[in-house]
Amino acid sequence: MRNQNATRAVVAAAALGLILTGCSSPGDDQVAQPSSEVSQVPRPSTQGRAPTSVDAQPTVAPQTVTTVESGPAATPQTEPAPEATPAPATESKRPGSGHGLCFDLNTKLSQDAIASIGTDSNGGEWRIVGASNNPLSGGCGLDYLLVNGSGFNDATYTSRVLLFGNGKYLGTVEPHELSYTSIAGSTLNSVTVRYRWLRENDAFCCPQGGPTEVTVTLSGDQLIRTGQFPPEQ
Repeated sequence: MRNQNATRAVVAAAALGLILTGCSSPGDDQVAQPSSEVSQVPRPSTQGRAPTSVDAQPTVAPQTVTTVESGPAATPQTEPAPEATPAPATESKRPGSGHGLCFDLNTKLSQDAIASIGTDSNGGEWRIVGASNNPLSGGCGLDYLLVNGSGFNDATYTSRVLLFGNGKYLGTVEPHELSYTSIAGSTLNSVTVRYRWLRENDAFCCPQGGPTEVTVTLSGDQLIRTGQFPPEQ
């Protein structure tokens, strides 16, 4: 009887276990399903990082705008250059003046004066070497123009110093062309010319005669010469 009761108890326990097992399985499946849905929730967070890259793109845009804004800096270069300032009225009224100077060596007055002395003694033309540069703004007095002849092919070429005043050609310093001539100095109303000459046995490059100087001063319309010219050869 005890064995039968024990057997019945085992069978009853086994049946009860089957019943409990069948009841707990559906409950476990329902709990697992929500957990799988929760595991999918973090995925949108990876999509949420995409706007970060979109937000970063606008930071490049200001650099492009800056480049465009720098363009107008070149605009002033395309503006037309200002018109040249008209020459002072005193310059247009004074013959031989130009470029702000009382005497401009490029004027017709200069060309006509050179033409008036012809050629050098060897048939050469006169070439401009230098001229005074008295400004119109400082008033005008005596101006000079130094020319050298091209007819001699050595250091003995001859020179002339032409004088100008009151908008006119006034003549030359020396009575005739001389070699080894240079300008020693000048003021508003005077010019000093220095001369040298060859002594016996001097090489053409190195004259030992002199120097002597002649200063010409303009007084009204008259030229006053002081000093000494080279001796006649």
